[in-house]
Amino acid sequence: MKKNDKVIAKCIDYTYDGMGIVKVDGFCLFVKNLLLDEEAEIVVTKLQKDYGYGKVLKLLKTSDERVTPKCSLFPQCGGCQLQHFSAKHQAEFKRKMVQQAISHIGKLDIEVNDVLSMDDPWKYRNKMQVPVQVDNDGKSVIGFYRTHSHVILPLTYCEIQSDIANRIVKSIQMLMDSYGNASYFRHLLLKTQEKTNEIMVVFVTNQKNVPNLDKMARALHEEYDSICSILQNVNGKDTNVILSDEEYVLYGKNYVVGKLQEFKFQIASRSFFQINPVQTELLYETAIRLAEIDNTCKVADVYCGVGTISMFLAKYAKEVVGIEIVPQAIENAKENARNNGITNVSFMCGDAKHCTVQLAKQNYKIDVAVVDPPRKGCDTTTLDSLIEMNPKRIVYVSCNPSTLARDLRYLEDRNYKTQVVQPVDMFPQTYHVESIVCLSREKADDYVRISVHTKDLQTNSN
Repeated sequence: MKKNDKVIAKCIDYTYDGMGIVKVDGFCLFVKNLLLDEEAEIVVTKLQKDYGYGKVLKLLKTSDERVTPKCSLFPQCGGCQLQHFSAKHQAEFKRKMVQQAISHIGKLDIEVNDVLSMDDPWKYRNKMQVPVQVDNDGKSVIGFYRTHSHVILPLTYCEIQSDIANRIVKSIQMLMDSYGNASYFRHLLLKTQEKTNEIMVVFVTNQKNVPNLDKMARALHEEYDSICSILQNVNGKDTNVILSDEEYVLYGKNYVVGKLQEFKFQIASRSFFQINPVQTELLYETAIRLAEIDNTCKVADVYCGVGTISMFLAKYAKEVVGIEIVPQAIENAKENARNNGITNVSFMCGDAKHCTVQLAKQNYKIDVAVVDPPRKGCDTTTLDSLIEMNPKRIVYVSCNPSTLARDLRYLEDRNYKTQVVQPVDMFPQTYHVESIVCLSREKADDYVRISVHTKDLQTNSN
């Protein structure tokens, strides 16, 4: 087989990111935009030693699970990968991805629950982050990167972002071209909070002095009443890190207020806040249900961000301690606790492994640990320190099935038994999936397995 060869083959499985897998004489090709059991004429586009990539030239057999993508940029845009999957097939795909990781990496014999999906899986994102480039005529190019490249596909309308976020980006682009200052911009960041009608706009620029930036800020505020925060973040470093520590307020305040259930949260530009508010409430309700928290429980919330899970936990627990490495997030978390009248939660600012070690050395005992780490998962020092604090249950919230499974194996080998694995679709149209896992240090035979009724949970979320 060589590049540009044409083959006819049938999709037999998926990669983790939703590409179809076909085999030709035992050789694997990964093919974008191909569904399970579909047959297609495929051209070979790239070859490695043990595998290759292909492109569909013509579908010969079409799956009943194929739907027409809403977005005109699909599948070139790297933002979404599954718009051609039906909602049912997306849920099946995501459950299977979690199951494979749990079984193959974690070596666990437990069945993963059905995915908790959204009724309306569009326009759900409350955060929009887009790169800015300049074309040969000096005009701005704003959009999303083409898959596996740094080429920007110009934004027309992103179907998983809100209407107003799409409109604001277009307005900013018109202002850039009007003032001719697009070359000073690297990214645009928008945070929209629908329940409170507050929006933050962050201009990420390559230097502090940008011609007419103050006029752009004034024009945006005058056009959109809901914009209450306009910031300039200066990042001149040639890295893939978008935000720096150098930030200036151009208009309003340096945060927006978000709302989940009855709680309000201050969210800064660099603070982590779940991007899907509808599913976030479902996620937290499920996590608390699995944790079996009551007013006698002491809880540690590790990687707490601006304190969102901490507030939910504090409603039911005796005491909560939140741990987070981002100082601005901790300041937001403390302010959030005060604003919401929460008095039984405290916060520690520092790396998770250092803070948990410190608590363990103080002989601080907890009943439940909730961990919501970044994609890389937890390090062994953090897990060992949590174990030393001897919680009855550990609730692990994860956006990465592979590192989740690895950490579950580590905990299983130290006498914590996995009881429930519950995926939640926080990111429809993409291959990403969030999972909640409950582990207990009780013997599995003595543990009354928690029953999560998917239908009930989804009914309660609406």
